Amino acid sequence: MERLFFRESIKQSYGKMEEGVMVDMQKLVVGVTGIGRGAGATFTAMGLAFRLGEMTSGVTYLEGQGHGSGCVSPYGLLAVDREFRRAAERDRRLTIYKKVNWQFQRRHDAVPDGGGTPDYRLPHGKVIIVDNPISFEEIDIAVAVVDPFPPRILAGLETFKELKETDLPGAAGQNKVLWLINKSDGSTARRRTEKFLKLKFDFEQPLLSSDIFYKAAYSCSQPYFICKTEGIDGLALKILESI
Repeated sequence: MERLFFRESIKQSYGKMEEGVMVDMQKLVVGVTGIGRGAGATFTAMGLAFRLGEMTSGVTYLEGQGHGSGCVSPYGLLAVDREFRRAAERDRRLTIYKKVNWQFQRRHDAVPDGGGTPDYRLPHGKVIIVDNPISFEEIDIAVAVVDPFPPRILAGLETFKELKETDLPGAAGQNKVLWLINKSDGSTARRRTEKFLKLKFDFEQPLLSSDIFYKAAYSCSQPYFICKTEGIDGLALKILESI
């Protein structure tokens, strides 16, 4: 299957090259998936895109086909920010925000007439973060997000087994699958979850208070900018080593 996808240029509708967009061949594809619905894959994927956007150029976020239709859309999460909405109104096909190229599966608010048919070809970029890919066929490195809540782990065991058995190309000096425990409330939850799944987590993202998410939404911002995200930050640094 063709892995390289080129684009002659990427521009905003007004014709100006936007900072953070890199016209170059695709370099690295990172697939972020949750072990069970609600584990926090979208939260992790968006946070990873923001952090990498601060560290390097050419970062693209792609909402994958595996994103649940009943979930709050990534577009809706970003649309609380007026700056993002203004950019989306200028160009419904391509939105550059915080130096990240955001490409969505659904654009209900930006495309009320039902336009913007999803294009699931891998887009252009130096590093592409795929939020909930439907398969790992074109993924170089997978990030598995685990919520330590036991019923959620049990609901995601099929995905867990698939990831454990997936043969990913990986990258030099990197693991093929990086494991992140999300919503962790301390060493006890991590230890018990590792024992049950028979693995060691690479990163730990502490449980965030719901107040942080409400505060971010009402202040037209994102939670990643008003609190610490140690696990996602560490993950971003690890991915950066592969670019």
